[in-house]
Amino acid sequence: MYKVTVIYNLPSGADEAALVHWRTTTHHTANIARKHVIRSDFYTIIGTPPVGPERPGSDTAPYRFMTESWYNTLEEFRADWENEAEQARLVTAFTRIADPLVLISEEVQTFIKPDADVPV
Repeated sequence: MYKVTVIYNLPSGADEAALVHWRTTTHHTANIARKHVIRSDFYTIIGTPPVGPERPGSDTAPYRFMTESWYNTLEEFRADWENEAEQARLVTAFTRIADPLVLISEEVQTFIKPDADVPV
């Protein structure tokens, strides 16, 4: 499976509640409407965990939001992202965010404990 992850902040002076509303309505509808998207998630980043004594945890992080969209194949991802209409939509969407970091990842392994209560 393949996933595109977009990690980002808000532009200076932007209204966080308005962005969250847009992201969970209009933008979510557009994301999930892509032909090959099988799952789309949105997160607010709440902090960073401690990682040893040199890296204490924090209630702040370098990014505030994260969006993930899942695809079965890299070709399906490319079909959805690498076309003129989608690129125009993304350019417009990216005007609402700041400092975007876009990552494409390939799932190598997933393990879910048999007794885990994991929502699908």
